[in-house]
Amino acid sequence: MDAATCGPLGLSALTVLDAPPPDTVTAAAAAGFDAVGVRVFPAGTEPAWPMIGDTPMLRETVRRIADTGITLWDIEVLRLREDKTLEEQLAILDAGHALGARYVLVNVNDADPSRRLDRLNLLAGEAAARGLTLAVEYMVFTEIRTLTDAVALVREVEGPAVVLPDSLHVARSGGTLAELAGLPTALVPYAQLCDTVTEPAPATPEEALAEARTARRLPGDGDLALKDFVGALPAGTVLTVEAPVRDLPLQERCVAALASLRSCLS
Repeated sequence: MDAATCGPLGLSALTVLDAPPPDTVTAAAAAGFDAVGVRVFPAGTEPAWPMIGDTPMLRETVRRIADTGITLWDIEVLRLREDKTLEEQLAILDAGHALGARYVLVNVNDADPSRRLDRLNLLAGEAAARGLTLAVEYMVFTEIRTLTDAVALVREVEGPAVVLPDSLHVARSGGTLAELAGLPTALVPYAQLCDTVTEPAPATPEEALAEARTARRLPGDGDLALKDFVGALPAGTVLTVEAPVRDLPLQERCVAALASLRSCLS
């Protein structure tokens, strides 16, 4: 894939987690992004913006989406874990439906293959009823660690589900770009891009998690082979930038993020 054949360009939620979702939508649209992602349910000590339920912030986010015309691409993050309740997961899907999102990003932390597939099958049906598709992200610090793991799981799911590759996780999971290049657009409709310094590599899953959350760089500011990564993606793939570079104000960060994303297509 190249500039002539790529899909729309988007801003991933992690890039701007410190900003309220309504402001994220406005800033992404003003910067020139075609699409934006929103985190409706936090992880760890992240800001817990009130986006679950019919809240004033959720309604304001919906209004900003309508006013700007930007596409709400995905919401984050639905976790498959033994202690996560169906009630919580359905509330996340409800938020995605209210926002008009297309995808819900899924992290799989349940080690029981049968249980996680049963829950994914249920959630895929519930997501479809809300106009959503499950996007399974693979990461070395989850139970779905590789592209092979993710493809196998998604192909078992009885309902709408796709694989979400991330340039950082592709580099850290030991897969090859040839594997990625062999997948159809229907299975990989979008991908996340960031950069990093590849050496030294994280030595433990905990270090890999820390890198993914706090050490990402904008495309072009590290040494990942991002043009090769983009070139391996199917034509029409939507590209989103996921790099929480917090030393820039929100609007400047969005402008820089879009410029870095376009540089991977030049």
